[in-house]
Amino acid sequence: MDKDITNKVKFELNDDECLPLIECVCGKIFTAWDFILGMGRDSAGVCSACGRKMYFTVEIKIFEKIE
Repeated sequence: MDKDITNKVKFELNDDECLPLIECVCGKIFTAWDFILGMGRDSAGVCSACGRKMYFTVEIKIFEKIE
C-alpha cells in the first residue's frame, strides 16, 4: 500500500496530468517545473536526491450549500 505524503511536500498547481513538486520529503528544493510528478502510480517521478518515487491523484468533492 502506498503512503500519503501530501502534507510533507510542497508543490504548485497541476497542469492536466503534471504536478510540479518544489520541495521533497527529504528537503530537496526544486524550482517550479524542474521536478514533475505524473498522475497515477505508473507515472511516478523519482527524486534525484533521495530516490523516493512519487505520484499524485486528483480528488474532487462536491458540497451542497445548506442554509
